[in-house]
Amino acid sequence: MKLKKLAALAGAAALTVTALPVLPVYAEDAEEIVFAFHLTKTVDMQPIEDALNEITIPEIGVKVDLEGIQMANYANQVGMMMSGGEQVDVIAMLGDYADMLSKNQLLCLDDYIDEYGAGIKEVLGEEFLKATSKNGSLYALPNNNGKAAVLNIVLRDDLIQELELPVDQLTLASDFDGYCANLDLLSDMFAKIHEAHPEYACLVPSAGNSLLFDGTVPFMDMLNDNYGILSDDGSTVVNLYETEEYKKLISYAHEWNQAGYVLEDATTTQEAANTYLQNGRAAAFFIKGEEGQAEQIITATGIPVQSIKLLQPYICTTDVNGIDFGISATSKHPEAAMKFLNLMYTNADVVNLLDWGIEGVHYEVQDDGTVDFPEGLDANTTAYGLNQDWYFGNQFLSYIWGKGRDTTIYERLESNNKNSEFSPVMGFSYDSTVVATELAAIVNVRNQYVPGLECGSLDPETDLEAFNKALYDAGLQTVIDEKQAQLDAWKEANQ
Repeated sequence: MKLKKLAALAGAAALTVTALPVLPVYAEDAEEIVFAFHLTKTVDMQPIEDALNEITIPEIGVKVDLEGIQMANYANQVGMMMSGGEQVDVIAMLGDYADMLSKNQLLCLDDYIDEYGAGIKEVLGEEFLKATSKNGSLYALPNNNGKAAVLNIVLRDDLIQELELPVDQLTLASDFDGYCANLDLLSDMFAKIHEAHPEYACLVPSAGNSLLFDGTVPFMDMLNDNYGILSDDGSTVVNLYETEEYKKLISYAHEWNQAGYVLEDATTTQEAANTYLQNGRAAAFFIKGEEGQAEQIITATGIPVQSIKLLQPYICTTDVNGIDFGISATSKHPEAAMKFLNLMYTNADVVNLLDWGIEGVHYEVQDDGTVDFPEGLDANTTAYGLNQDWYFGNQFLSYIWGKGRDTTIYERLESNNKNSEFSPVMGFSYDSTVVATELAAIVNVRNQYVPGLECGSLDPETDLEAFNKALYDAGLQTVIDEKQAQLDAWKEANQ
């Protein structure tokens, strides 16, 4: 921080000075950085930027220019800014950390976080920082929010009450057998629902024409993309689709499909699960999520539901590094950038300003500690309303939006993070660029088989073998071998 020089005081020798006042830093003295980030909608950003700099300039001597970019254009525009010599210092990542790292777009943060990021290190902790490290060096900062998302079953509450469905017997399974015990119990519930209410699909797909519960194997690290996953002993990359666990899971889907429990056009529908729920066509669906899932679904659909967790949390690298912030490799102001990042992880005023806007203008604090729109304002008329509390730095410093909402949710999310089991290869991300051709062919095969296998219309006893043969013909073994080689090298450097 630059300080104004103090003029010499006449007769200073006769004075005893115990402390000098800290003089303010003015805008012309501040170091200027550009912060590029994703926008979910077009908003009036100038008042937010002005208010932000009222905090950052006197506190850390940094002036921040906010460069919000629509999500669809973000990656291309940031890349063009960097390659074209345009200033960009702090950059956000949304699922593209590995890609930016492979393109050498991220500055190594080791020296800067040690000097200016003590607050970040305390907030995130060693395990989370592993997720954005390579060869022992740090290249990005994961945002701090609930990372311990697990599989949930969402069930209409009226059916639970009417049919006395034993949802209280579902457990937080800690192993695969416990998970299957939950699925056996759900089989019995679906049978009751189907008999009493055949007008409902007991299950509708929740993501990508998959029922979701069978798309991954619990307590295994999928190593970024499912095409080669970590074995039980943590040493070997194996084919997910040849594991006994995967076959058993898609066998549940096949049994449920044959019994009439699954939506008939599950493999082709483009409708969201919430739409089927709201339209009175769905009794249940699986989702992956953390705390507050039922509340969100009820708000979106108006249908009372219960959302019950089925697994203990197991956190992998991709669970942590999906949303990150880093310093551009082209930045000429990395110290200032790190000072700002440290503030975005430790200063509640900064977080809430970016999340919700200006108090009294864009939101008001309610009696229960939540925030909501001021009188006369709503989501359609607000000039900000970005609604990205899940995004900027440290969500646990943010107000909770919506009067009457549970204000203990962040405490529970933090507790879940701390008490979760972590993958033994936390921090490993493989570079897929060398097998891009094989992956393109593999994805085509996956799209041909997986919807049918994971929605139950294909028979595991016959179609799974054909699927695996097609995967290997497309180059799966090449991908597995490359991933294994990178994993071995990573272990050599990190363990």
